[in-house]
Amino acid sequence: MADDDTNSSTSSLFSFPSSTTISAAENNNVRCVGRSGNCVTWGCTSVIGLRKEMEDAVKVVPGFMMRRCNHVGGCIAAPPSDALAPVHFFAVYDGHGGAQVAKFCELRMHEVVAEEWDQETVAEDEWHHKWEVILARSFERADNEILTNAVASEMVGSTAVVVLLSGCQIITSNCGDSRAVLCRGTETIPLSIDQKPDREDELARIEDQGGHVIYWNGARVFGVLSMSRAIGNFFF
Repeated sequence: MADDDTNSSTSSLFSFPSSTTISAAENNNVRCVGRSGNCVTWGCTSVIGLRKEMEDAVKVVPGFMMRRCNHVGGCIAAPPSDALAPVHFFAVYDGHGGAQVAKFCELRMHEVVAEEWDQETVAEDEWHHKWEVILARSFERADNEILTNAVASEMVGSTAVVVLLSGCQIITSNCGDSRAVLCRGTETIPLSIDQKPDREDELARIEDQGGHVIYWNGARVFGVLSMSRAIGNFFF
């Protein structure tokens, strides 16, 4: 989604405010948790609400990549593990206007992320930047494939939040107002930043591209979209 016709612009569409990482290894005396087992326990639930069609999608791919912990990045255990360990993929796609874009992302996004990892040439010691580049390109590629393959009408789109879980890292990226929150005991830790039309930097970006934010039942792009970024939505 853009506020003009430049749907392929990485800088304007998919320059995410931050990629959040949480280190599982607290100090050099801690054994890398990636060595303690490859299992992950997960669950999910979806509620359709008042809509006739479920427009959202959830995707979980345990072990969608096998990588060395020190290659994924952020391992500060001593010594870092060089054994292959799984990286798990979790994503929620919040569709609007229809289910087609969310369903496409459900089937394709994790494949794109794995492909981008294999193609990216950023040095592994710059792992934080590497993940930013990989996830930004993955979101852009999914957006372009939806347009190229005419997956949905120009009014259909989806927000997204992707979480990658490795032995030592929780890596998140979002497009729009889908949100990731880490719950640790009674503490809640935001892992993403909503992209909303009334956020100061997003409002400036929209107006710089010739768009308008209209306050109708909340801030909306052209009075329609309540989020400032999305996959699909090529009308905007």
